[in-house]
Amino acid sequence: MFVSERLNEILKMMDKEGKVEVNKLSKTFNVSKDLIRKDLSRLEEQGLLERTYGGAVKKRQFAKTITIASRISQNTEIKRKIALKALSEINENENIFLDISSINYILAQEIIKENLNLTIITNMIDIMHLFSLNSNMKTKLIGIGGTCNSFIDGFVGIAAINQINSFNIDRCFIGAIGVNTYNGNVSTYDQEDGLTKSSIINTSKIKYLITEKSKIDQDGQYNFSNLKIFDSIITDDNISISGIKELKKYKIKII
Repeated sequence: MFVSERLNEILKMMDKEGKVEVNKLSKTFNVSKDLIRKDLSRLEEQGLLERTYGGAVKKRQFAKTITIASRISQNTEIKRKIALKALSEINENENIFLDISSINYILAQEIIKENLNLTIITNMIDIMHLFSLNSNMKTKLIGIGGTCNSFIDGFVGIAAINQINSFNIDRCFIGAIGVNTYNGNVSTYDQEDGLTKSSIINTSKIKYLITEKSKIDQDGQYNFSNLKIFDSIITDDNISISGIKELKKYKIKII
């Protein structure tokens, strides 16, 4: 096998499993471990992976900052499936917090369709607007104020946090820009948004992380929590085998 062919095969294995190990690659290709290490170093120099002790993992991307309006219109079918799974977790007569998230926007649409007997608490402007258009409902809406961040479409900061801390929340659904299964970090674009998310998590009995699989390969600027803090993660159904193994390290339920 030519070197270029072996490198391509290593990348295919990386895409499928999320990581590769020197010992296994050496046996698979029947070459020395030193040669495999050189292969991995070459791929790392090309920016295609990151070396780790005994192997390598997929190269993580830094999340691009885009508006919530743009995010809502992307991957809508996947997000609707995730939102419907989240909806199935909710019981009537509960206090539910929906934070700033494009998936939560779709979840709010589904809650409105079902006209559930709930109290919805949110700091996301577009969710507030959705409920303002549907006033004759059993669902009660409580809007959180604070510093308005129009780019992320919500209220964040100390004023919002002070309000959030006064509530007893049964379930919260938290969006994220990045999820790192290797160290457990869960991240977002903005520090104030991250601190606000942390306060929601701290005041909630049951904590859900809702995110697309694509977020597992990237990181945001600010780490606001860790996978071990959440009770469940609701995401796509085609996570790699290694991705599932990594998630299970944190004792988190995968929905």
